[in-house]
Amino acid sequence: MKPAALAKTLEEMIQETKKGHLDWLIELQSTDGLAPSLKQRITEDDKEWVVDECFISFYCKYHGKDYLMITYEHIKQHGDQVRSDNLIFMPPLNVRYFDVGILSPYIVDADAVLLDRFHQLWLLMLDSSKKKDGHVTFKVFDPYE
Repeated sequence: MKPAALAKTLEEMIQETKKGHLDWLIELQSTDGLAPSLKQRITEDDKEWVVDECFISFYCKYHGKDYLMITYEHIKQHGDQVRSDNLIFMPPLNVRYFDVGILSPYIVDADAVLLDRFHQLWLLMLDSSKKKDGHVTFKVFDPYE
């Protein structure tokens, strides 16, 4: 799916979710909350960077069609410097792995608009979960299991 078409579909999904018409399964795996000693470190530009990774799987049924979208964020931090890369994947339903190598054939070209739509969707999922409206189910996975 092209980025513009996916961004439009996501905007429609966001509106339908706000109306309470969509149910979501959100699966999350992140190193964000781990102690720095447990995080991967890499050396670039003669600096040691601490790496955080976050995968979020968004699944819903929309207009009778299954939608599985997985986002990946790779964040490097050195002191107050932060660098981030974002990827979006649309794999078939049987490919629900939090592994960039496995997901790479299903990458979607992401532009700023599409990344913003996913961010809006994520914020909506968090809000929906806080309200306990029953439309979002969260599953959190340990990154080292």
